Amino acid sequence: MNNTEHSTLVVSLEKNIQYLKEKYNHSTDLKIRLITVNDEVIRDGAVLYLDGITNTQTIQDNILTPLLRVIKFETIDALMTRHLLVADVAKVTTNEDVLDGLSKGKSLILIDGYKEGILADTADWQMRSVTEPDTQRSMKGSLIGFNEQLKVNVNIMRNSIQSHKLSIENLQVGNETKTDVSILYMDGFVDQQILEETRKRITNLDVTYLLEARVIEDALEGKKTFFPTVFTSERPDVTVSALYEGRVAILVNGIPYSLIVPTLFLHYFHQPDEYNTKSGRYGNRIMRLFSWLFSIILLGAYVTVVRFHQDWVPKHFAKIFFKESDTLLPVIVEILFVMLLFQLLTEASLRIPKSTVIIVSLIGAIVVGQTAVTAKLIHSITLIIVGLNFLSNISIAAGGLYGSVLTLRFVFLFLGYFFGLKGLLIGFILMIAYMASIRSLGVPYLAPFIPFHPKEMKDALFRGDLRKLINSKHTYPHKK
Repeated sequence: MNNTEHSTLVVSLEKNIQYLKEKYNHSTDLKIRLITVNDEVIRDGAVLYLDGITNTQTIQDNILTPLLRVIKFETIDALMTRHLLVADVAKVTTNEDVLDGLSKGKSLILIDGYKEGILADTADWQMRSVTEPDTQRSMKGSLIGFNEQLKVNVNIMRNSIQSHKLSIENLQVGNETKTDVSILYMDGFVDQQILEETRKRITNLDVTYLLEARVIEDALEGKKTFFPTVFTSERPDVTVSALYEGRVAILVNGIPYSLIVPTLFLHYFHQPDEYNTKSGRYGNRIMRLFSWLFSIILLGAYVTVVRFHQDWVPKHFAKIFFKESDTLLPVIVEILFVMLLFQLLTEASLRIPKSTVIIVSLIGAIVVGQTAVTAKLIHSITLIIVGLNFLSNISIAAGGLYGSVLTLRFVFLFLGYFFGLKGLLIGFILMIAYMASIRSLGVPYLAPFIPFHPKEMKDALFRGDLRKLINSKHTYPHKK
């Protein structure tokens, strides 16, 4: 075959089959079922599929059986429209489409003497069942979470939004391996500038393959920042709510969560419980905001007191805990040591089998909580402060904000250690100014506070009346 013939199917069935065998490196899971089909003359044909990702019963009942009963057909179109019993069929002429279809679980029908083939959807992917999401769990409300199959996730979204206004755009990302990506939005609700920018950034992606949604997150975030500007959620109800707010959701095949844009800083303090229960309407978001402040500033404030402001503590306690402390390590080394141990425990809990998590936790509690203090490696107050800092991270772990906290608490720790209270104050002001400069697809990150947008304050620090929230339309300020 020459280069031109390699790009399209040819009339020779034997050459087409040989080409596909070579492309799949004679892989044993490429199955070829030779058949004969009646036309004006008896023609040789073949059904090709990848074993393991196709439903062979469907192939047998809806493709092979009808083809073997054909008496006469005029064209490939006639064969496709009159005889095949598969719902999703398409005529193909290029080898690129053929290879892509076979890799997605479709079956290929080739007839000798025709430059065209037929791709029939016979995919049978293995998937885990729909389960409760691990993050953003709720006491009331939906218990359904996304799984790794894009079609299942779209099915869940269609079930939640039974309206023709739910629009889904299907794209493929990847030059070598094409991964299905769906952009979801509500027609009449979506911010058109956000939609256009989302579509542009995803279609401009130039990658060999796409296995993780982080690639799309990076493209949507644009300029690198400490703070996440793409919200991730395992919950379909959170995604549905975002669509009605005029935002855009992205689903990626193989990824059990959605990406939601634009994302404002305030969105990370909203949780499903606030909309499903009566309690927490006025206090939960404020509590999470203070938890975030605790997470980034507490360690810096502690070392500031130890080094520069021991007079803030009653003399008796200052003498016991600070002046007469006989621990081996300096306070900043103590903090870094305990943070390292906590991080190791967290990593171990995520990587080891679930049956051994309790054992690791007990060992960590003994080593960190008892032995390290008894051996006077670290001070008991340091252990308590770092423990509180660690616990304050839990309430803001969902959505992706946790990663920025890991960086910022080190920044404020060193600012407090070297520059004291003035360093913490200047650092906090610079951080707010930096956050005000961040954009999520052109939308200011600190909206509706900076710039101030009073109409959007109804669901900011406090959850407003649900009926008013449902019936009001959200708008987003755009700044380049």
